[in-house]
Amino acid sequence: MLLSLTRLQARAFWRAPYLGARLALAAVKGAGVLYAALSAAALGFVMPDLLGVVAPEAEAVPLVEAALLPALAALTVGRLLFQEVPTRGAEAFLLLPVSRRRVARGVLVRSAASPLNGVPLLFVAPFAARAVRTEAGDGGALAFLVAGVALVALSHGLLVVWKTRLGAAPVRTVGMVAASMTAVAALEVATGGLFAHVRTGGVLVVGGLVALAVAVLHDAYRALVAALYLDGAGVRRRAASGPSDGFRAGGVRAFVDLDLCLIRRTPFPRGIMANAALVSVALTVGALLASRFDLGIGGTALATDLILVFSTGPIAGSFGQFAVPFASGFYDRLLTLPGGVWDFARARLAVIAGGTLALGGLHLGVVLVLAPEAAWLVGVSVLFSLGVLAPAALLGSTLGPKPLDVSERLMFNYKAQSFGAQVLVGATGAGAGAALLLAGPEQGALVAAGLGAAGVLAMPLWLRAFARRIDRRRHAVAARFRGAL
Repeated sequence: MLLSLTRLQARAFWRAPYLGARLALAAVKGAGVLYAALSAAALGFVMPDLLGVVAPEAEAVPLVEAALLPALAALTVGRLLFQEVPTRGAEAFLLLPVSRRRVARGVLVRSAASPLNGVPLLFVAPFAARAVRTEAGDGGALAFLVAGVALVALSHGLLVVWKTRLGAAPVRTVGMVAASMTAVAALEVATGGLFAHVRTGGVLVVGGLVALAVAVLHDAYRALVAALYLDGAGVRRRAASGPSDGFRAGGVRAFVDLDLCLIRRTPFPRGIMANAALVSVALTVGALLASRFDLGIGGTALATDLILVFSTGPIAGSFGQFAVPFASGFYDRLLTLPGGVWDFARARLAVIAGGTLALGGLHLGVVLVLAPEAAWLVGVSVLFSLGVLAPAALLGSTLGPKPLDVSERLMFNYKAQSFGAQVLVGATGAGAGAALLLAGPEQGALVAAGLGAAGVLAMPLWLRAFARRIDRRRHAVAARFRGAL
């Protein structure tokens, strides 16, 4: 199964359009991966010698042990944003007389062949063989290596669970990811240094890490089985979540139902919403903690206020950029009904506004816990998102829209983003940053709130301008999408 899946994906690569561009991009990525792999292996081997020259008073093993867990946490966040699970090539096997669970196992094994798995281990293995073995012997080096492999496997399992189960069970998925990372953090605190404890004979801790990694990987396998619709219950749930009868008659409700179906069923629209919430909340928590504990980083107050002003912006800024790219063949019938374009424009705004308000409520809870005095900035963020970011992103989505693959699992689909949309959304960030820098955090936030309020009051004007532009371009856009199928 693994060989068949790899061969099918290789054929899809060679037979896809724009092969030259794909080859060039693959060459650049391959060169980057090769450089990272060689650098990690060399650094793991020469780290003790390098520190002896650069910082003779520093000890290599304690320094690396203190940095490994933060590095693995950053690796996990990077996975959630930029790594995908190769389920697309496996879908063809679902039509063949092949064990469905075997397909899921093949996808899980195939997904492990990622540079984000190999590069960290290329550092850990030579470092354990040379530096850790010198201080703790063969047993300590082996325990150090096993713990590193278990944590990398845990990180990969969390990625698969997040990518495949988030849409179907968001609360359970977020809870499992948070519980796993909390368990590792608790081990770090309880042992006074996880890798240091492992190196000095923490056999039980190593066994616990391996058991946790195995449990998460098993849950990842079950999530893949569910994501590939291998059971009747999943099919029934999917059938029950279809659009309402209003879809036949058009109207704002029909467009909203269609958007919600795309968000529930397809990885990319769903990933935009989920990742927007994850990234924005993580940035808010990090900024508030840095400001609260005064880490001595220059410009912390300004950066915190800027992050809070944009805390609800990812929904409007990212989902709004794909307003027209999402409007492919799915929307052709609704757009031809009387008032279809105007209903489409209002439905787009309704989905963005609902997502922004929901994200604002989530941020308000976080801010009330960590920094109640800054809660008013969440209201500023909602106003700025609805009055400034939303019209910029919606108008930008009409500037050279490109076909969008709704099965894409990456958060940032640069292939579907237009340059004009990125310029307009980026300009709002530059404007807000300049206001905060020139007028000060508090006055700058008031300026941002004023601009947002003005944009909200002018909503009927820019919404009609957006609808008129869609009406002028809808035939060309629809033809472009149909030609790309």
